[in-house]
Amino acid sequence: MSAVDIRQAVADARAAEDQAAQIAQILAVVQAAQAAVPAPAACSCSNHGPAPRRSAGTTAAWVAGGAACACVLSGLFLAVALVAVAVTVGGCIGYLLIREIRKGK
Repeated sequence: MSAVDIRQAVADARAAEDQAAQIAQILAVVQAAQAAVPAPAACSCSNHGPAPRRSAGTTAAWVAGGAACACVLSGLFLAVALVAVAVTVGGCIGYLLIREIRKGK
């Protein structure tokens, strides 16, 4: 081995020591942070999370959609009923007019 190789090996060893010291510091900080956070309490239930619930926005959207459908269907029903009444009244008036016209001959 030459002197250059020895110097390079020493420099690599010192860099490795510095990196090991930094890793040890980081590990100590992580362990301290984990120790500061309390562990969750153990429970006897099988479901550890809250039950999934619909948000208020989702429920409101379904209610609004149902109300819109009800309004559209009600309007359609009223339109059909109005047309039926108009045809019936028009038919009756037409019949009476035709009868009066024929009488007038």
